[in-house]
This record gives sequence, structure tokens and C-alpha cells, in this order.
Amino acid sequence: MSQISSRSRSPRDLWYPSLIIPLSSSTGQELFSKSFHIAYDLLNPHFEPQERIFFCGVACASILLNTLLPSQKWNQSSIYSTVARSYMLNGITLANLSYVLEVCGLSSIIRYCENEFIEEQFREDLKQENHFIIVNYWRQYDGKEKDDIHRGGHFSLIGGFNETTDDVLILDTSQRKFSHHWLSLKDLVRMMCTYDRMASMARGYLCVLHPNDQFKFHNQNQND
Repeated sequence: MSQISSRSRSPRDLWYPSLIIPLSSSTGQELFSKSFHIAYDLLNPHFEPQERIFFCGVACASILLNTLLPSQKWNQSSIYSTVARSYMLNGITLANLSYVLEVCGLSSIIRYCENEFIEEQFREDLKQENHFIIVNYWRQYDGKEKDDIHRGGHFSLIGGFNETTDDVLILDTSQRKFSHHWLSLKDLVRMMCTYDRMASMARGYLCVLHPNDQFKFHNQNQND
């Protein structure tokens, strides 16, 4: 499937609130107890909600930077004013978020989800202990006004993966709308396999490398 064909793939049959399982619920806690959640354990102490409506990507970057490079003491305002401002217009693209992280000291691998064959690659990436994943996906839910439906892109960090049920744990920076929750991997992949008009290409996700693995990754790339 080409990037062009992914323009028509906004999955309007997926109503976001009906798909999620709150982490705080009994079912959410049961899923958590049987999941791979090293990322959650490391990220959650540094979690912060986004400060502005279009800061979901910036908030994800701030959480990651304060988890992996704590001595630098980043926050959303400093990331925006010193690095991200020039790369944002009503949000940020996957490639530009990767660049912002690189400027701040973290390397990442971009995976564009041009079709749902990315599903197996995504599962493998979720199992990597030293990868932290930021997903860029489309979702829809009730807006602020009556009969208003919000449809648009969003960034979230992944906190865990339950391999048995095939659910992923979303650490949602838009806390006024959704607290941390579980979402089917298949549904999330469909939401990532959508067309981002700002980027003029498919959405996808970033695999952000632990600083201890960055040197190894760069050496491997030079040898390939």
C-alpha cells in the first residue's frame, strides 16, 4: 500500500472511548499485572500532562528526556522555546519530533506505518527493553461542543505490552480527556496507518534508544 492510499484510511468505525480500558480499573490492573511494563516503571515517575493543546509530542519528549537524561532538567516550555518552536505549527510531525529529541541528546528510529504489515515489527519493538516508544496515531471522540466530534492526530508514550491479550498501555498526556489506558494493538496499528496532512505521509511511531545503546546503534549503522 502506498502513502497516497493511506489518506483514505482514517478508521471512522473506531470510536476511541469505547475501545479503551482505564489502567485504574480492575481489568486494567489485571492486564498490567501480567504485562511487560518496564517502560511504565521508568517513565511514570516523570510523567506530566501536556501544557498546551498541541504539546502532546513536546510533553512526550519532556518525559523521556527527564527519564533518560535527568541531569539536564528539561521541561515542555524549555524544549519548545529552545528547540521545537521552529518545527511546530498546530502540532509537530513524527520526523520533526525525532529531530527535536536528537538535538536534546536522544536518538530514535522512525517507523512509518504505511500499511498494517507493520504490526509484527511493532510487536517486536514493544518487547525491546531499551526502546521507548512514542506513537503518532489518529483518534476520534466527542468534542467540547454539542454534536462536535474531534478527529485528529495525537502523540502518546507506550508504557507496557500485554502479549497474551495483545493490548498496549497508553500513557496519555491529554489527561483531561483520558487517563492512562489499555488499547488493542490491532486498533492502534489501524490508527497509526493513517495519513498525516501536516507531514504529507503516513503516521507511525518512534523507537527512542536508551543513551547506553546509542553508541552501539550508530556503530552498527556505520558498519551496515
